[in-house]
Amino acid sequence: MRYLGISIGLLVGASLALADTLQSSPTQVSVTAPSSSSYSTDFNLVENPLSEGGRWVNGKTNGLLWNDVRTSGGMAYAADFIGSTSRYNDPIAHLKTSFLSNQYAEATAYRSPGYSNPTDKHEIELLLRFQITANNARGYEVLWAEEGGICIVRWNGPLGDYTQLGGCTPDSGANQAVDGDVLRAEIIGNVVKVYRNGSLILTGPPDSTYSDGQPGIGFWPTAGSKLDAYGWKNFKAGSL
Repeated sequence: MRYLGISIGLLVGASLALADTLQSSPTQVSVTAPSSSSYSTDFNLVENPLSEGGRWVNGKTNGLLWNDVRTSGGMAYAADFIGSTSRYNDPIAHLKTSFLSNQYAEATAYRSPGYSNPTDKHEIELLLRFQITANNARGYEVLWAEEGGICIVRWNGPLGDYTQLGGCTPDSGANQAVDGDVLRAEIIGNVVKVYRNGSLILTGPPDSTYSDGQPGIGFWPTAGSKLDAYGWKNFKAGSL
């Protein structure tokens, strides 16, 4: 999300997951089935909202007040713009898994060459310990603004109710996402850490508000954004 003109938002274990292949003719998607430790997907199905066999909870379909995530062409992106009912109704989705409290979410950025929103902002997000229910969305978000800022935010439940956790990396050309960059968010105990291409770039202050919930993804496309120009082209998550 983008609040008050500031970028605000919100892992390394051995994979024990079983291979699970979902097919939607003529497109085939490879998904690693949920296990006690990990889940992964390349978003190869065409879906709105994101489901992958009923494995995801979405912001509008389930949460009512937010927006959904969609997939097409090996990418996940926002199903709609924010702002129709609120500037904070991000398209969001989290897994229906049962990962441990110590968990990670990791995804590879997709960005069209030279893309930027000419009039406002566009962000991609990773979610941790997240829970979406009717009229409520809570957990931790790591956002990556198109201008480069990376921030950690706690969602408190009601629409637009949030708390920034610590500072953000600055907006800059060097910090902007490049197509193929990997962002990883981990939460162990009460601390969120963020890695870009394997390097630690941000550590949040201790926060013990939530001890359960599941990993996910989100977006914040304001008016003027091109929905499918900035998104995630694969995703993996699991317990730590």
